[in-house]
Amino acid sequence: MRNHDVSALGLLAALALACDSATLGGSEVSITQPPVRGYVMARWSEMIPGVDPGECPEGINIVEADQYPEQWATFMAARQRIRAAGGYLRWDDERLPPDACQDPLSQPDPGFLTLDGPATVYGLDLDGVVSRRTGSSGATCAHDDFVDHDGATGIDNQFWRLMGCVRGYRPNDLVDRLQESNVSIKEASYAILLEITGMDDAQNDDEIEVQLLSAGAPVAMNAVDDVMAHVSITAHENPRYHNAAARGRIENGILTTEPVDLRIKVKQQTSDNEYWLRAARIRAEVGDDGRIKGVVGAYWDIANLFSVLNDQNIGDRPQGRNAANARGFMCAGIYHAMPRVADGHPDPETGQCTSISTAIVFEAVPAFVIRTQVAMAE
Repeated sequence: MRNHDVSALGLLAALALACDSATLGGSEVSITQPPVRGYVMARWSEMIPGVDPGECPEGINIVEADQYPEQWATFMAARQRIRAAGGYLRWDDERLPPDACQDPLSQPDPGFLTLDGPATVYGLDLDGVVSRRTGSSGATCAHDDFVDHDGATGIDNQFWRLMGCVRGYRPNDLVDRLQESNVSIKEASYAILLEITGMDDAQNDDEIEVQLLSAGAPVAMNAVDDVMAHVSITAHENPRYHNAAARGRIENGILTTEPVDLRIKVKQQTSDNEYWLRAARIRAEVGDDGRIKGVVGAYWDIANLFSVLNDQNIGDRPQGRNAANARGFMCAGIYHAMPRVADGHPDPETGQCTSISTAIVFEAVPAFVIRTQVAMAE
């Protein structure tokens, strides 16, 4: 395809997204809306409730320095001496206990504290029932559901049970501040694209398809440090991150989808990994300005969650222990606590749930999604 052909197609696509007709050469020409509308995520963050996040009557979880004070004091003194001389002391140094971020069974369960009381959180009812830890029945492991900000009951978000008593995840602490600054999007850690196929009416449409894809390049920022809309962004070259399209509908401006598994590429600072979110679904508001704001509710695979939290490296130097200490938990504690709060995908042989319900809040702005394979074929 010649360059001027690509430019012409891009112009027509832009006009089609912006209006139903255009004036070319003095004559009004009708332009049909394109069958696919693209978006790029301007926000994507794990839910941390700012109002009524729940109480931690037994306190906040400890870190390794609290559990092993003498070994950590010895290590930190040696580390400072070596750093002053221009050297580096690894976080899996023998002065410390075995690194549970690399081998979670190398340390005993420290008695990780979960958030066991009520809280007001964003999320979705993923299993269709108001679950209770005691006296409940059904396919999922027994757990207490939450209440949403609008009063909806049955909200499945056991990720907050897991992290609700971790210092760095409490409101206005480390993770909350990082997400408020939108640093993950700005650093292209969560460069995520969304496509909607068959949306004839942004307020009411009973048959659409919604697909999430990882991007192959960082997002573009404008002069006021917001994600730019109506820019072209290429999808990730690996089709592994082109997730299956989910069937959906829009009713009175509210978009909902049926469940579909998601794999999302994550690469930020010391982390180079992927999210595996199972049976993910969307509930979002389609705004008059073209933006889409809402929640992705899903079940986060336990093994993948532990990996995302702790498999962090600088070259061949593991950083998971350092990252866990900064956020306020012990890797051994997280590992042993996850099965206790898991509520999805029971193992057919043991009955133990293997995934944890979670909620991700997002905002998407219009964009042009480019798929390299399709563009090259044309």
